[in-house]
Amino acid sequence: MKITKVEAIPVRQKTNIALINDSAQDGIIIKVYTDEGITGYGEVDSAPWVVKSIIESPSSHRICQGLGEMIIGENPFDIEAIWNKMYVGSTFYGRRGVVIHAMSGLDIALWDIVGKALNKPIYQLLGGAQRDKVRAYASTLMPYTPEEAYAETKKWVDHGYTAIKLGWGGFEQGNREIVELVKASRAAAGSSVDLLFDLGFIPSDDHPIDAASRRQLIKELEPYQPYWIEEPLYPDDYDGYRKLADSTHIRIAGGENETTFFGFRELIEKGGVDVVQPDVTRCGGLTEAKKIAQFAQAHHVTCVPHAWSSGIVVAASLHLVTAIPNGSLLEYCVAETPIRQELLQSDVSVVDGYAKITDKPGLGIELNEEALEKYRCDR
Repeated sequence: MKITKVEAIPVRQKTNIALINDSAQDGIIIKVYTDEGITGYGEVDSAPWVVKSIIESPSSHRICQGLGEMIIGENPFDIEAIWNKMYVGSTFYGRRGVVIHAMSGLDIALWDIVGKALNKPIYQLLGGAQRDKVRAYASTLMPYTPEEAYAETKKWVDHGYTAIKLGWGGFEQGNREIVELVKASRAAAGSSVDLLFDLGFIPSDDHPIDAASRRQLIKELEPYQPYWIEEPLYPDDYDGYRKLADSTHIRIAGGENETTFFGFRELIEKGGVDVVQPDVTRCGGLTEAKKIAQFAQAHHVTCVPHAWSSGIVVAASLHLVTAIPNGSLLEYCVAETPIRQELLQSDVSVVDGYAKITDKPGLGIELNEEALEKYRCDR
């Protein structure tokens, strides 16, 4: 089997993009074609047109090649070798950041091809099921008022979720307002639902983004029993993460903006976080995410993939969490955007707060080609 063609398709909702932390408003879908008629699907949660240029760029020299041109003619079963070829072939302009994002989408598509060719779900190729269902947490943006925070939390409690994450949005306000938002969410959830809070790293007038300020805020949030506090500092502030992790019994989570095993090694060893969140569409794909999860396990750290875009990243993340012993939760983006809601024929289903893994081959999903064409945005 040989790779014959690579397609990178930017998609974008028809309404204006709001400058909020919602990457489900646009995206880029990857298709990898083979000479045996099998097509693999992937996704990249990044700047779509930057990713497209990296994949479609013509080669310049040995360590400065476009990713798509680089993998044409390769056997998709050689996933690890292809990953290394892309990593070395993009050394001149890559190694971290958006090049790894682009590699991730291609890597996921290769796993999809291999699973389809072998008639096996990806989780079996990753080592087999550690569990037959995964607790899903409803992941949504934090509103700006306590009344809205109460209503948003109650909405997802009523949908049967036992874990809910609220992030960014209203957390860009001052510490006093943040505490009131968390208080309202806890009142809506009661004591039996786990609440996860993604503070983000947008400074306000009364709280700079540093360990001392965040430590004070987290102390004020402790009475409301957060399951974890996510990404409270800038991604490169490993020393700050260590200070926070050592100062509270609340789990500190992060990593959605990290790429490669090397980045996560620093986050774990220097940052001391309790939960790592590799995004399989950014960190290096399923190939690299499995290595990250194994390294985290060796350091007694939980691995919960970040998954906020279309249903492709949710499906890929579910396969990963199913196959790793230190996985515990699935991020289930509930954003009501067309990119999240319409691009698949059917979404990963959540019943009574749990996602059940499919035994369909590969990712186990099919694209909605009509929706893909509707939201396609090739500038």
